Amino acid sequence: MPPHQLLQLTRRAAALTLASLACAAHAISFTPIEVDFSPTGRAATQVFRLENTTAEVAAVEVSVKSRKMERNGEDALGDADEQFSIFPAQVVLQPGQVQTIRVQYTGPAAIDSERAFRLIAEQLPIDVGQAPQNGGRMRLLVKYVASAYVVPANVKAILSVQSVLAVSDSQGKWLDVTVLNEGSTRKVLREAKLVVGSTTLEGAAVKGLAGENVLAKTTRVFRIPAPADLKTPLMPARLVLE
Repeated sequence: MPPHQLLQLTRRAAALTLASLACAAHAISFTPIEVDFSPTGRAATQVFRLENTTAEVAAVEVSVKSRKMERNGEDALGDADEQFSIFPAQVVLQPGQVQTIRVQYTGPAAIDSERAFRLIAEQLPIDVGQAPQNGGRMRLLVKYVASAYVVPANVKAILSVQSVLAVSDSQGKWLDVTVLNEGSTRKVLREAKLVVGSTTLEGAAVKGLAGENVLAKTTRVFRIPAPADLKTPLMPARLVLE
């Protein structure tokens, strides 16, 4: 490709990137992004703040999904409409408008383990009272996914390392660490250390594990770099948390 055409393409790509960043900087906002509900009482209702920081009218829908966690950490979402009441669930926001969203847990009150959900605020792809635009325009539709937990009293996380397996692929050598949380609440592995035999792995050595979330009654598999000097056997192993 001639140099001048390459330069034009580079400038166009840069312009598109700046346009995307500009759109992202002026969008709807939804807070907080993590909240605990009680199964009953006043704390069974929580309040969220939805704001339209754009110069255009925005239509937003708020919904809730049940949340299970796959072994790789991905969410498996399900229907939870009958377990929550959301008001208003759909709203049209004028530029700069702030709307309070009240969310109430209405599911079973007698639970013995924390229940995880996703609260989703999603901008709808419609124009509300807008004049047609001449030419094309870039439009960024924002979607906020918040973490919501229904937390009964006296919950506790109980974590254990089930296995540590040495694996390899084209990217290198790894350890697959299987962690079980058989407790009744989630645990974030902040500043986690993995003790394998007489070796303690921490910091960059547990990248891919440290800081991750393990929901109650959930098994996660984490892949971390395999140290060159790690000796076998790889079990028993344990986590040391903050």
